[in-house]
Amino acid sequence: MPPKLATKQSGDLKQKSLMSFFGKSSAQSATTPNAKGKPKPASSPEQSSKANSSSDVDVLCTPASKRPQASQSSMTVGSAKYSRSSDGGSVAETPPTSDPIDIDMLSAVEDEESTGKAGNSRNKPAARKRKIVIEDSDDEGQSVDMSAYKKGLSAYQPSPEPGTKSSGRSKKPRVCIPSDEEEEDFDGSRPSLNAFTQKLAKFKKPPAKNRSKKSKSADDDDDFIVPDDQEDSGDEDEPGPSRAPSRASHSSSRSSSRLSVHSHSSAPEEDDSDAEPAPKAKSHGKTRPALKKAESSKGGESSTSNLFLTAAEQRANQQKAEKKSTEDPFSFLLDVKDKDGVRPGEPGYDPRTLYIPPKAWKGFTPFEKQFWEIKQNHYDTVLFFQKGKFFELYEEDARIGHQVFDLKLTQRVKMSMVGVPEGSFTQWASRFLAKGYKVGRVEQAETALGMDMRLAADKGKSKAKGDTGDKIVRRVLNKVYTNGTLVDEALLLDEQAGHCVSIREDGEEDKDGSGAFGICVLDSSTSEFNMSSFEDDVCRTKMETMMRQLRPKEIIFTKGNLSVSTTRLLKAVLSDDCLWTTLRESEGMSYEKTLKELNKLYPAGDDDVEMDDNVHGLASNVPEAIRKMAGCKAAVEALGSMIWYLRTLNIDKDILSMKNFNVYDPMKKGEGLVLDGQTLAHIEVLLNNEGTEEGSLLKLLGRCSTPSGKRLFRIWLCMPLRIVADINARLDAVEDLLDHPTFEADFEALVKGLPDFERIVSRIHAKNCKVKDFLNVLNSFGRLSKGLSDLADKSESFKSKTILGLLRAAPDLRPNLKHVKAMFTQMENNADVLLPVDGQDEAYDTIQEEIVNLERELDNKLIKFEKQYKLKLQYWHSGIGSKEIYLVQTKAGEKGVPKEWTKSGGTKAFSRWVVPSLQPTIRSLKEARENRNTIIKAFMNRLFAEFDEDRGVWLRAVRVLSELDCLFSLAKASSSMPEPRCRPVFVEGDAAFVDFVELRHPALCVSSSLKNDFIPNDVKLGGDMAKIALLTGPNMGGKSTAMRMTAVGVIMAQLGMMVPAKQARLCPVDAILTRMGAYDNMFSNASTFKVELDECCKILRDATPRSLVILDELGRGTSTYDGMAIAAAVLHQLATHTLSLAFFATHYGSLTDDYSYHPNIRNMHMKTHVDDEKMELVFLYKLVEGVAASSFGTHVANLAGVPMGVIERADVISKDFARNFKEKIEGKKKSDKSSSLPLVVQADFAYLFKLATGAATLPEDPVRKRTVLRGLKGAVRSCLSQVKAV
Repeated sequence: MPPKLATKQSGDLKQKSLMSFFGKSSAQSATTPNAKGKPKPASSPEQSSKANSSSDVDVLCTPASKRPQASQSSMTVGSAKYSRSSDGGSVAETPPTSDPIDIDMLSAVEDEESTGKAGNSRNKPAARKRKIVIEDSDDEGQSVDMSAYKKGLSAYQPSPEPGTKSSGRSKKPRVCIPSDEEEEDFDGSRPSLNAFTQKLAKFKKPPAKNRSKKSKSADDDDDFIVPDDQEDSGDEDEPGPSRAPSRASHSSSRSSSRLSVHSHSSAPEEDDSDAEPAPKAKSHGKTRPALKKAESSKGGESSTSNLFLTAAEQRANQQKAEKKSTEDPFSFLLDVKDKDGVRPGEPGYDPRTLYIPPKAWKGFTPFEKQFWEIKQNHYDTVLFFQKGKFFELYEEDARIGHQVFDLKLTQRVKMSMVGVPEGSFTQWASRFLAKGYKVGRVEQAETALGMDMRLAADKGKSKAKGDTGDKIVRRVLNKVYTNGTLVDEALLLDEQAGHCVSIREDGEEDKDGSGAFGICVLDSSTSEFNMSSFEDDVCRTKMETMMRQLRPKEIIFTKGNLSVSTTRLLKAVLSDDCLWTTLRESEGMSYEKTLKELNKLYPAGDDDVEMDDNVHGLASNVPEAIRKMAGCKAAVEALGSMIWYLRTLNIDKDILSMKNFNVYDPMKKGEGLVLDGQTLAHIEVLLNNEGTEEGSLLKLLGRCSTPSGKRLFRIWLCMPLRIVADINARLDAVEDLLDHPTFEADFEALVKGLPDFERIVSRIHAKNCKVKDFLNVLNSFGRLSKGLSDLADKSESFKSKTILGLLRAAPDLRPNLKHVKAMFTQMENNADVLLPVDGQDEAYDTIQEEIVNLERELDNKLIKFEKQYKLKLQYWHSGIGSKEIYLVQTKAGEKGVPKEWTKSGGTKAFSRWVVPSLQPTIRSLKEARENRNTIIKAFMNRLFAEFDEDRGVWLRAVRVLSELDCLFSLAKASSSMPEPRCRPVFVEGDAAFVDFVELRHPALCVSSSLKNDFIPNDVKLGGDMAKIALLTGPNMGGKSTAMRMTAVGVIMAQLGMMVPAKQARLCPVDAILTRMGAYDNMFSNASTFKVELDECCKILRDATPRSLVILDELGRGTSTYDGMAIAAAVLHQLATHTLSLAFFATHYGSLTDDYSYHPNIRNMHMKTHVDDEKMELVFLYKLVEGVAASSFGTHVANLAGVPMGVIERADVISKDFARNFKEKIEGKKKSDKSSSLPLVVQADFAYLFKLATGAATLPEDPVRKRTVLRGLKGAVRSCLSQVKAV
């Protein structure tokens, strides 16, 4: 415990700090009896220790602490002790400190000199002097001569020779440092201080010693050394008159800086303001200017003593200290703005950019400048900077890595940093991408040797321009990864296509809510573009269909371009992990600029006709699909935005140069079975209602073995066939595959281990392919070519020629492979390098010859050394990198090694040496090998380009493989379904019909829980039966399952596979339109009833006599009468005018009575067993003809657990309401004869009357016209027969 201070002290004495306390002199020193100008003589260490034991002053000594010494200092503080200069009075006890302290008296010589020249100032307090012991510096190898120091001569003397021994224990020399009061109350008439000043003036800087260790340049920011900070901590290259202050600075860099002179004088002004200022003595003679005060630097470091620094150096240190204490290194991050000065949350804020003030650039180190030049344009991107064998994240990116993934956060000079090994970049990039971040990869564009070569080559140019050159390894943003634009195989975790969609809405919405759109879709993994342009309705049917088909991972749009309804739809349809990229108005490209850019990307050839004769001024080299869409302004602008965005990601050239453009129609009316967005969702074709693939039709039927086959099968499933001949041809192929199980085994053996050809061909085109993958592709294409040929031979015995024709269409790849393989050879000791064949590359042959000559020269020199020095020598090369090569290795302890050889390392058995005479040759060899690597890289790019010349041939073979894989998928799915299953029979006809016997839902019949318990049903719509089934029955009775089952059966049949039914016969359907389920759309600002009517409107507009419509409980979202009226009107429109196949499920029982006469409507219900006494309901799940007795709502309420009292009361109210409603209708019929005919019948007669009078016209389509007249005729006959019966 530190000793307590004496309580008797002057009233105006204030203790600012421990050091300032030591600096103050006692207030009573002037009145002590011994203070008469005769000072005590200085005592030796032994004497002072004895005197101290009997004195009233307790001396506390702290052992000298062991700490590392800075290499740039020549002296350090060993033990410094302080004492009062007075003989008597109250003396405060000195507390122990962390620094070694010595308390001693002034030397006799110094005291005599001081008192002799200042005898008239006896009443003034005696000036105290602190003594700092100067130890010999091990780094400098010099000692201090104290006697010479006192005489004003050089204080340094050379170190004794190793053999010389010092006699006895010498006392450490001391240097006198003036106290704080001497600095503050300095009087020029005191000659003792003048003498001290003279001594300081004669103190000279010792000669610099040659350092054995090489110091790195402060400009080499690869090791992230900041010159400014080095200078603050005592940079060894910093000039100064003496090295002593630097040593003192390092020894005192702790929380308490007791030995720093100016730490006493730099107390805050607010502390000094409380004390009365002491009166200053008048100046007699010349005075020394006061020393500058320096604030302690930030971070707990004490300020360096400026005693031996020039005024300019003191000002520089003070400015650095002020900057570090008052400024944040990156203050612009405290108030983030984009390049336009807009803050986050304000309108128009661009999160991709960062504003960095001009003054901030002046304080950046070379690496910081390199970092922020890239980061300012990619502020929303997590940038991985390559630093040697690591990738590092800085500042905000580092904090994200620390907070989200718990990566260790460290401080690299002024920047926060986390790092990951180079080999795990893919893993961490995938994890960041999975969290929704963009990831940028900044790579080193050169090696350290390459940087040296560049600097050497640019040395003359830099001198001429007065520039020092870019003394840092160059780094470039290689690419930016987003979930929608991934191209690297390691990051593509999903075999399905990850689409990026650019959307452009043309103008404002029409009054009816419709709009025109231009779409550009990109699958970056295969470099495939699809362009589309369409007019859409208020429901955005085509837009929804496209989004559900593609399931994009990223969308690009211009801020303010999309209408509110479009934005709401996208928010409702797109997944939560979809990335929304907003472009400003100044970004992207306009229509005219996009056309110009396309001409630049695909310039006109020599045989091109005049540009004015081409479509919209586009050259013939522009892909055909783009030229077809050139007239669609919105589509071209969407393409322009996509090109601009890809350019910001640095992947535009690789993708656009593939020229893989197609025209995309989301509906493809007339080409196949149309499944719009609502149908895909309601039938659960691609995803279930929870947003996963479990239980979906894609999961059930998709059994492809190859990645390209899986992507193609998704397209097949979204667009089944419609032409009967095409469907039957596919069914024949599936039957052949089922009949030949060995053929499937041969195919599985062929595709096993094959890579994703489509994606890897795209990467080869982009020259972003590893050698290992390239060789694998060549071998795999060889296997594929031979395998398809063998399968074609085996398929000749099949009944149909579908598979044989497909396999014979595959090109023979052997000539192409032979041409490519003849261009290169593999390096024997490095499988990751491909070399040109001898004589094929002149540059490579030249550099290789140079390397061989240099290696031979080095071998000859080794032999010469062996003969010259009579030693057994051999070369040693480091296994890692190429830095340590051609080190001469000898046995350990070998004698006779030349003195000029420098030992570099070794083992117990061997020693390795750097031979100076070999270094120029080794340097030339390293440069030659570096040039060879550059030539090899250029050769590999030419090799990839040669492979890419035959891209069309490779992709044709891949297409054959994918189609065959999809056929096998249909065959596997067909064979996996339990019996009964059958081949559907298709009939050509003008109107569609379906006839299934014992149809089951495929997802439920293969379910383990319902495999043998699922109840099949017969479904027949159209043909000789009514087109519409008016379906009634209780909730949970199976109505929705029966309707979905029918739709799925149609899809499977028109896909060309077996159907889970005993018998299936149908005429192809052109579209399936659905309105199922009760849900609202909060994002679309639509209630449940509004959603129902929107979808109903779309169905009535798009349905045809060949369509299948499914309507489930239409009209329940409003009042009973309004809902019943809307349901009746829609049903009448479908049955009389639309004439499509339909399931119309309803709980409005009156509809069954009103439409009992209609020939196109058939009453059906789900059979149930009811126990009214127990209020129990047994569902039989059987679809039968007739009308359900009731909806049994109270019985279902009992199943749900509603209290029985509530159920009984509800049952009474329901029966009373039904009785009153029936009596009201019957009474109206008796009072009004016209009411005997239902309103829908009256509507049919009114329509016939209009046709007769010419007020209405029949449809132009002859088939539809004939069907409408036949339906009206049947309706009239049925109605008249019912009237006669009454």
